Amino acid sequence: MTKIYLLECLDDGDKQCIGDIEYRDALSGTGRSFPRCNFHWDMRLDRQGEINNRYPYQQPADFDPMYAGERWEEDY
Repeated sequence: MTKIYLLECLDDGDKQCIGDIEYRDALSGTGRSFPRCNFHWDMRLDRQGEINNRYPYQQPADFDPMYAGERWEEDY
């Protein structure tokens, strides 16, 4: 006997879900995926854009590698 599991949107608490609910890759780099509807996925993408603008993944203009012995590159 095959069981059918219906996906529930992770953000369904606000009862504003619109569109198909699918597993979406995490934007945080955890490697996990979460079920979200199209509406909440678009909201999550917008939020991630805001985060990326606020905390860009680039070396800040005033970065000094001699301060505290830190490096910006991942390869060391």
